[in-house]
Amino acid sequence: MKRTGICPKCQHNVLWYVENVAANEEAGLMQQHPTFQLAVTGNGSYGRAGSTEAYVCQQCGYIELYLKERLTADGKHVRELRGSRGAPYRG
Repeated sequence: MKRTGICPKCQHNVLWYVENVAANEEAGLMQQHPTFQLAVTGNGSYGRAGSTEAYVCQQCGYIELYLKERLTADGKHVRELRGSRGAPYRG
């Protein structure tokens, strides 16, 4: 959706863009509106990485999340996996 502007599920062409995906947690005193972070990095309350943005189809509600920054694969909290380079599965 991000690249084409078309929903892959219903082919609708009107989308919502969500620049900062909200976290489902209580807002603390330091951060009034926490944003969703993809990975826990183990550094206490600041140990999160991977800010996300979302594209949402207005017709069917299909959502795609995208990272706004690259994560570092540390082998513990974020691991790199590599699959075969065959054609993508489209079910």
